[in-house]
Amino acid sequence: MAADPRRADLGEKLVALRDLATRLDVDTLVLREPANLTWLLGARVNVPQTLDTACLDVVVHLAGEGDPRLVVVTNAIEAPRLRDTELAGLDGTVDVAWEVVPWWEGRDARLPTGDRVAADRPAGELRSAADGLAALRRRLTSVQQATMAEVCRDAAAAATAAARVVEPTSTGYAAAGVLARELLDRGLDPVVLLIGGAPHLEAHRHPLPLAEPVGERVLLVACGRRQGLVASVSRIVSFGEVPAAERGAYERLLRVEQTFLDASVVGARLGDVAAAGCAAYAEQGFAADEWHRHHQGGLSGFVPREFPAHRDSDVVLEDGSVVAWNPSAAGWKVEDTTLVLAGGPRPLVADKDWPTLDVGGRRRPDVLVR
Repeated sequence: MAADPRRADLGEKLVALRDLATRLDVDTLVLREPANLTWLLGARVNVPQTLDTACLDVVVHLAGEGDPRLVVVTNAIEAPRLRDTELAGLDGTVDVAWEVVPWWEGRDARLPTGDRVAADRPAGELRSAADGLAALRRRLTSVQQATMAEVCRDAAAAATAAARVVEPTSTGYAAAGVLARELLDRGLDPVVLLIGGAPHLEAHRHPLPLAEPVGERVLLVACGRRQGLVASVSRIVSFGEVPAAERGAYERLLRVEQTFLDASVVGARLGDVAAAGCAAYAEQGFAADEWHRHHQGGLSGFVPREFPAHRDSDVVLEDGSVVAWNPSAAGWKVEDTTLVLAGGPRPLVADKDWPTLDVGGRRRPDVLVR
């Protein structure tokens, strides 16, 4: 059986954690944030999708010159499942111990404390490793980049399949069910599902599914997650030809997106990328304050958005950063998940079966007319 690339990738991340511990002058790091845990383990660390808490904690002991030692802290419900599925093979890759608590006890008492310990969710006098860990996970390793490309490809295919099934008479809930099924069939957990029917496209930027027919146009939005990595995708279906003026507005929006993508290069300050994209609305004939009506996206990777990017965002994009921009205007929206590389930005959410337009030398999603 071929080795799991996630396990081979673990060594690279443990080296990065040792460097972080050295900078913080600590011997032990405690990881509790779901995004940090999925970055380290390449695994599902949740039970409910809706909670910002994980079902395990990981303690990384880094003292001395020897190999790091991991302690997985979880409860008696989750331990067997984690051993058999999500973390299968971990014991053979690194020195790992399991601290299993009864389900009626919390895990906090089993976690280390002291002045040689830092955590991403520090309590009391414990030192914070939150910023350092966030910086590490915002630069994907080569293995994670390959996985992200697969996740985005499958998310795009799921959206295409759903778009060919939904009808004008489908309710928003039915359309969401189709999209969720297509994601799950491809091994993607649907962590965001939005369905915008024709009556609400211009007014509602986060359209939750409704129990009414979608009508003559529908927006399908999803974030699909596998091995912790998230692909964001938006697709629009028109049941009938799009009037020329409306199509023109969509194409102008794609040129707004082009500005975001063109600016997303290694070494760029995130706030400068956001400012350039926001300024493009007026340049493309939209209201200058159109960007006030919806956030424009930002850093992605292990969450749909780390935070909405704005002109004061001082994070610098690196080789391996991930951004997901989602400009919207006049009832239209476009979205992709893009890998920032030394050779330029690489949009990943593409499907050969979806119609495209050439915008600035890139193939970008067109409206699917049925």
